[in-house]
Amino acid sequence: MLTDLKNISPIAALLEENFCLSITDCNGIITYVNQPFCELSQYSEEELIGQHYGMLNPEYTAKSFVEEMQQELAEDRVWQQQIKSFAKDGSPYWVQATIFPTYDEDGTITQYVSLDIDITSKIQTTQKYEKTLETLRNIENALDQSSVVAITNQRGIITYVNDKFCELSQYSAEELIGQTHQIVNSGFHPKSFFKNMWKTIGNGGIWQGDIKNRAKDGSDYWVNTTIVPFLNKKGKPFQYIAIRTDITDRIDAEKSLEIALKNDFRQTVKNLQNIIFTYTTDDDGNFMFTLIEGKTAEKIGLTDDLVTLNQLQHAFEKDEFKKLERHFRRSMLGEEVQFELKHSSDTYLLYLSPIFDNGTVVEVVGTATDITQRKEAEELVKHMAYYDYLTGLPNRRLFQMKTNEAIEQAQKNDESFALLFIDLDRFKNVNDTMGHAVGDELLKVVGQRLKDCIQEEDIVARLGGDEFVILLASKPIAEIEAIATCILEEISRSFHFKNLDVFVTPSIGISIFPDDGQDYDTLMTKADTAMYLAKENGNRTFQFFTQEINHSLVEKKTLETELRQALLSNQFMLHYQPQIDMATGHITGLEALIRWVHPTKGMISPAQFIPLAEESGLIIPLGQWVLETACVQVKKWLDEGLPPIQISVNVSPYQFKQTAFVTMVTETLAQSGLPAHHLNLEITESMTFDTQHCQSILQQLREIGINVSIDDFGTGYSSLSYLSKLPLTHVKIDGAFIQGLDKRNGAIVKTIITLAKNLDLNVIAEGVETEEQARFLQSLHCDEAQGYLYSKPLNPEQTEELLQQANKLFSRI
Repeated sequence: MLTDLKNISPIAALLEENFCLSITDCNGIITYVNQPFCELSQYSEEELIGQHYGMLNPEYTAKSFVEEMQQELAEDRVWQQQIKSFAKDGSPYWVQATIFPTYDEDGTITQYVSLDIDITSKIQTTQKYEKTLETLRNIENALDQSSVVAITNQRGIITYVNDKFCELSQYSAEELIGQTHQIVNSGFHPKSFFKNMWKTIGNGGIWQGDIKNRAKDGSDYWVNTTIVPFLNKKGKPFQYIAIRTDITDRIDAEKSLEIALKNDFRQTVKNLQNIIFTYTTDDDGNFMFTLIEGKTAEKIGLTDDLVTLNQLQHAFEKDEFKKLERHFRRSMLGEEVQFELKHSSDTYLLYLSPIFDNGTVVEVVGTATDITQRKEAEELVKHMAYYDYLTGLPNRRLFQMKTNEAIEQAQKNDESFALLFIDLDRFKNVNDTMGHAVGDELLKVVGQRLKDCIQEEDIVARLGGDEFVILLASKPIAEIEAIATCILEEISRSFHFKNLDVFVTPSIGISIFPDDGQDYDTLMTKADTAMYLAKENGNRTFQFFTQEINHSLVEKKTLETELRQALLSNQFMLHYQPQIDMATGHITGLEALIRWVHPTKGMISPAQFIPLAEESGLIIPLGQWVLETACVQVKKWLDEGLPPIQISVNVSPYQFKQTAFVTMVTETLAQSGLPAHHLNLEITESMTFDTQHCQSILQQLREIGINVSIDDFGTGYSSLSYLSKLPLTHVKIDGAFIQGLDKRNGAIVKTIITLAKNLDLNVIAEGVETEEQARFLQSLHCDEAQGYLYSKPLNPEQTEELLQQANKLFSRI
């Protein structure tokens, strides 16, 4: 049999090692899985055998699987398809499945063998980079329209050229790719020229310069070149992009100028695109033009009637004219000068060359070339290298440069500065429920709000994802705290997109130079560490780095390890808190509350380990354990003849998102034997944000007969209108409103009860501790209550005893 895979041929052993292998019987029930299958699905062999593929793929039941196999295999001997499944922690994965049947001697199918190949990374990578590729195509198109572009790997091998490169070099892309730039080397430049270039870009710097190349037909051409290295995570270049502009005309013009000095100068230069001019000085030292030619001369005010340099003052900004005058003087003193000059929205490159007679400068020859397009291309490349494409903020590379500059300045002046590491809470929920388009718009507005909170000398950057960082120049601690508070308030305000109000909150970690570190990496690490502590403290807060934070993180990591062990060692138990009918005083239900009884630390509060379980994904098996344990316990009490009660079980948002959540609840009820109407699932307002998904899940639960409560009602951001849209049975008022029962909170409680009554929903108030609170709730006709006034959470034995004497115990209330 195929299921005896330990004693078969090397071919089967090879399949066992390289494929996720599973076998079902002729009824679709799993009879064998190998180790790779278990690792991919995160289920153990014991959990899988005896089940059907429906536990991995909700689209399948044992019956539908067999029917599909019989239908498909009637025509083909093998069935192949890409399948999306869900691992035990709810994460999706994809496999390329090949299924074939085995037959007995009578030709009857006895089992199905499935050989699966994990293609998850391929599928996810395709989805993840579609948008990035679109952005890169737009950038590529912009560069292709204006510049010559080539990309090489770290060894200088050409991996990409655009059409302009091919047109200029006269080589095809096929001839260029795989070669080095030696193929277009003219031999004009010395080896030291390229050695210096490679030294610059090899260290991660950007190189600029003019290069003379040779085309395929042997003709030479000149290009002004900007080379930008792309760095890996270690800061080492892994490829280079070269942006070039053809400047052959400029070089040719300069050569033509030399010829013109010997021949008919004016006739040679008057039709050139570039501007050619000569000037000298009069007896008073004023600059006098002796020649002005070129088609673009008139564009910047150089006309035939122009005589002196001072006549150009009106054509340039004050600083630009002073620069022009300064360089004119330098060249008259014998220097060759090259500089850029701005005129209106254009940029020109000027080259001044003095002409000597017996060691004295008698005249200067100048050229002016319009390099506006080249500058625009350079600015685009610079922006790509140093700025975030989405928000326009400085990126990680530029922020690191600015921080290093701030370190040098602070050391020199004995100053301090602060780094603020900012992460958006609940941002993943926005992307998951509203889409990445809304997420991107949200990040743009967050970037602008951060800029509004800082001063001109400060810097805000986006590191990536939903992480931002701010460098605050030398400021007292009180001002740093004021800015952090401003950020908390501004980011916590609602963001309005497409008729939707979106809410996120920031968590901020702060490190101070030089107390917390004297280099970029240390300061960033400690700010990041402080940010995580801020998250643990409840989000929407800021935290300065302290040594106690390191200790706290070590404790958290230890607790996470012990939490995993606790699941395996049965260290958890349930306590039950009664829920009381306010009209009769009888117990109507219990809320199941998990407790961790640590072998050495004793009872650990859920406030400590539940957030950790959600972060680590352990909340999925932990939540299932709570539901199963509570259902089994209540069924036992019912069977013993105790009063009929309803058990309330809290559901984590992570559980609620599971594709198989409803199936898990249904199977738990079936296995425990507890009737569905005795179960009440408590969800939070945040789970109702995606109304369509929430409505679908809740409708399935209500059709089964399960009750559903909104827990901690009134503390979230959702609109009250969803109460009329969702199939709910209960509204649970948060204890904070009851315990802080002043005039304002009293009005809120009254409003919630009135609204719920109008929608035929039962109302339960938690956290009731005093007779005064109970009387207030009774006056509003609140249905049920729970809290220390009636009973603290009890262990199972205490709860059973309470149920046995329930009517007698609460008849006085």
